[in-house]
Amino acid sequence: MPALLLAFPHTQSNSAPANGAGERFWLAGRYDGNTVVVYFDAVKFGKAIPSNAKEISPPVVNGFFQPDAVSANDIAQFQKTPEAEHFAPGDRYDLLSSSGQTATVTLTDLIAAVGDEAVGNDSYIGALATLDSETAPLFQNNYYALRRHAAQGSNRESTGNAGLLNDPVPFHIQSQVASQLTQRMETMTPGPIRLKVQKAPLAFEMQSFTLADGTLRYYVRAEWKSEEQSDYQPTYALAAWMVPSPALRILAVETQTSSYGFEFALPILENVVDLGNGRTGMIFSTYGEDSRALVLLQYRDGVSLHQMRALQTISAGE
Repeated sequence: MPALLLAFPHTQSNSAPANGAGERFWLAGRYDGNTVVVYFDAVKFGKAIPSNAKEISPPVVNGFFQPDAVSANDIAQFQKTPEAEHFAPGDRYDLLSSSGQTATVTLTDLIAAVGDEAVGNDSYIGALATLDSETAPLFQNNYYALRRHAAQGSNRESTGNAGLLNDPVPFHIQSQVASQLTQRMETMTPGPIRLKVQKAPLAFEMQSFTLADGTLRYYVRAEWKSEEQSDYQPTYALAAWMVPSPALRILAVETQTSSYGFEFALPILENVVDLGNGRTGMIFSTYGEDSRALVLLQYRDGVSLHQMRALQTISAGE
């Protein structure tokens, strides 16, 4: 069966330049302890699969597959073009997390994840990278953004504002959210389905986050589930981007992407990072019926994920 992947504008498995000239960002995930994993480029090994690859432990987070340790020669064949990232052990990069946290990491081991290329999937080349022991305790997230190391005095201005918040959302705001979600559901569903959904109780989870300019936003995942519905399948599900002021309102919505239950039915917000120069980055996990993707996006008000700029996508389908 050909791969069924979720589409994003300008999406490529390689990292796409952001607004800064030639600037690239990549996804990074916790490998273990003070080590992260990053894939710099999507490739096609074809018949040239690394013969001396050594199996290593899988990352502790989802979305980065099962990498193998490979040699510099295995990587070099894909570094002959200007657009390829030229990386090697000892190189330094900046790890970006919530609220402007930045740490320098050093590449240690070269890795590759060989995908099922016969059905259209990519393979990936990258590296493991280590944080220093003093910085590691401050970086406890599972997902990050990575960029080339910024020299001292560079013009990458970061406000440190963009990030996920842990503060509980006030009850009166939650009540307004429930009302607006119900109204939006009623405008999006045809008559027969609407009647069924209206009888089902609403449950939702909210995440608060700030943009690089310091303003507050909400990301809400919601489901309506009737009693006769199966244990894992929602009757209806949607996610909403919301702004609380000057009056609470919905900016954009996300629709259901899979039928595998609420946990996987809607995009999952993993982290919010400051990309510098007023830009906000978001890391999402998304699931299709026979695919999954990890996506780094540049956030934009008023549009759904598929209309935001994708800076890197790591994906696979069956």
